[in-house]
Amino acid sequence: MVALMDNDARTTARRYYAACGRSLRNDLAALAGNRAAAVVWTPQLVALLLPVDSARAETWEELPDSPEGADAWYVHLLAGDLALARRMASALAPLPRLCFRRGLRNPVPHIYLWRQFVQPSA
Repeated sequence: MVALMDNDARTTARRYYAACGRSLRNDLAALAGNRAAAVVWTPQLVALLLPVDSARAETWEELPDSPEGADAWYVHLLAGDLALARRMASALAPLPRLCFRRGLRNPVPHIYLWRQFVQPSA
């Protein structure tokens, strides 16, 4: 768990990785090798996403690969400005679903409709 919040999303992401036992360097390299992945690394927002098959949660963290016929964006990591993330998400290829795990707090797979993320109700 990230103990302290920081105004720089990159610092928050680094702290998360230090606590979770994964390698940030390895994950970024894997996503860089996945031409379907989306990576944002700014002080305001860190977002690591890739297309996945929402029915196969066990494969979501296979970062170098995105399956043919993917039906969801998997949010591997999101830190920073959620409103900015929603605005930027509208530039991604639309897929029907959004998948994520709540990291160290709750590793259970969560699946939502993509449109609920991009266009949240008021």
